[in-house]
Parts: sequence; C-alpha cells; structure tokens
Amino acid sequence: MAEDTKISFKFSKAPKARQTRIYSDAGSYSAFPHVVRLEGDELLLAFRQAPRHPAGVRHTDPRSIITVIRSPDGGQTWKANEAAQLAAGGGQEFGLIYLGKGRVGGALAAHEVFPESEAERSGIPWTHPREFPFRSVGAVWCWSENYGLTWRVDRNILVGPGVQACAAAIQTRDRTLLIPAYGALGRSKTGSSVLYRSTDGGATWSEGIVIAQGRPQTRAYQEPVLMELARGRLLCMMRVHDVKNPGIFWRCESGDGGSTWSKPVSTGILSGACPRLLQLRDGRLLLTYGRRFEPYGIYAHISDDDGQSWSDAWQLRPAPDTDHGYTSSIEFDGGRILTTTYGKDAKGVTGITGTFWNLS
Repeated sequence: MAEDTKISFKFSKAPKARQTRIYSDAGSYSAFPHVVRLEGDELLLAFRQAPRHPAGVRHTDPRSIITVIRSPDGGQTWKANEAAQLAAGGGQEFGLIYLGKGRVGGALAAHEVFPESEAERSGIPWTHPREFPFRSVGAVWCWSENYGLTWRVDRNILVGPGVQACAAAIQTRDRTLLIPAYGALGRSKTGSSVLYRSTDGGATWSEGIVIAQGRPQTRAYQEPVLMELARGRLLCMMRVHDVKNPGIFWRCESGDGGSTWSKPVSTGILSGACPRLLQLRDGRLLLTYGRRFEPYGIYAHISDDDGQSWSDAWQLRPAPDTDHGYTSSIEFDGGRILTTTYGKDAKGVTGITGTFWNLS
C-alpha cells in the first residue's frame, strides 16, 4: 500500500496487471483511446493521431485524424497496418459504441484547425497560443455499417454545434442513444455539461439537455460520462474545474432518462483528467481515470452502490508526468479487464497503451 502524505491518497497495485503497448509512432502524438468489443474476441479501438511537436504537446493540428485499428484476439495483437481513418483536419476524440450486426457508432469531437500562418485570415480568435488556431465544430454522430472497416463521409450528423463530445455514446434499456458533451452554452463562457438524445437509432437528435450548468464564480462542468443504472435512471460523472478545488470529479443523477438532473455533488476523487465508467457483469461500476497529481498514474475504483461511494484505488500503471489519461475499458470472462489509455514510453513518445488486470 502506498500513500501520498499531502492529500492522503492510498492505493494498491492492480491484481495480476500486465502492460502492453498498443500503438506508438515516434513521429506522432497519439492519445484519447476508446475501445469496444465487436463479435467474439474482435476489438475496435479509435484514437487521435497527430504530428508530434518537439516544443511540447499540441492538442490541435491541421493534420489531426482519428485512427481506428482492430484486434482479432482480445487485445493480444493489433492490426495497426490496416488502420482506417476519419475526421481529417481536426479529429480530437471518437467515443465508440457497438450496436450489433456490424453497426458501429461514435461520438466525434470535431475541430476546425487552421495553420498558424493563416490565423488572421481564418477570422478565428487565437485564444490558446500554444495551440494552432481552432474552433470546435461540435459533437458529431458518425457510424459504420461494416464493423468499422470504412467511415463514409455521408454518415455524419452534427448533433451539438460548438460543443465537444468526450465520452462514448451509450444506449439505454429502451434503446435510446445518448451522447454526453460539454461547452459554453448561450452567453456563458463557463463550461457546462449537456446531453443529446436519439430515439430512432441516431437518425435524428434532440436539442441539448443541460446536465450541469457551469458558473464563473464556482466551477465549470466538463468531460461528462454517462451510465444507465436502471431503466430511466442515469448517473453522470464529470471532470470539474472548481475555483477552490480543481481536478475533483463531481456526480449527479437523473430519474427520468436524462430530462432533469439532481444538483451536482463532489465525489472527493482527485484526477485532473476525465472520468470513464464501465458497468461490470456483476452490476458493480468500474471507474478509471488518469491522475494528474502525484503520484501520477492510471487508477481504478469499484462501486457497489451505484457510484454513491468508491473503493480504495488500484494503480493500473504509473506515469512519469501529467501527460496521460483518458481511459476506456472492457471486461472479459473471469473478471479480466483491459483498460486502454495514453501515455509516454521511456523515450518520451506519447502513444496508446493497455493494462490487462483482474478484479480480484
């Protein structure tokens, strides 16, 4: 058992953890993975890939794309040389969901990115000097009808203009699709969490429904993730930028399928990156995240009361600094978990990694 004496953070090493490198390219900055299971042992994984910049991390780049690769054997090997791509020119993140019969959907965070030399002509305020000039196109629903082998440009729907998708879409028990996103709503410049709903398989989408409204005097609610706990009952967890306590996850619930939400409350879990949830086969919830405070690393907690409280942390893998996180997990038979994330290797190259580990 280890402990961070400054904030009393305790953790144990994850049981039977085995590390694997899924994708790494010395010329690329690869991040924000999402993994789903198709049929049998076939896995599909999407991540952002962009040129690596020696001066430091740049999340926007005109050459950013979403790369999609697959594994035929439950994540033991990956066919990186047979990758598909989508969202050229500013793909940021693509949260996958498998809908069956070869249909794969995804919530895309689409950016419009301009070369630095064209900043003035683009007409876009250059608000982040370390990044390329960019603006958020919005949350886009994309789908493939052939197991993610191809992603046609005519199978894209702009769901939420100007907001950013972050976590994967979910499908509820009544087959409603929900996409969580966040952004500045109306005249507010403070981030709020919002969801979009489709009752016809993604053909049409509702207007944004506010989950948690950000306030400049208190906090911004960012990077929401959704989980259906029971029919009509939803849990949302969010990364929060709080004026007093930045980096802590907050939560709220809906009892009516997402139409209205309870007042957000703090979980006390400190991260600095986004939360990701998985409902295990035994009904418990798995929370995974990257911790951007010492001790850096990828961590997991279990809840057996629908996210009201969480177990002590397991460390899935350590990290050398804050450039890591954005996890995605799947469960295999026997309680074996694969948690994907991004992080640096010994040479400082940022790529996609995986941890196989057991719940006990």
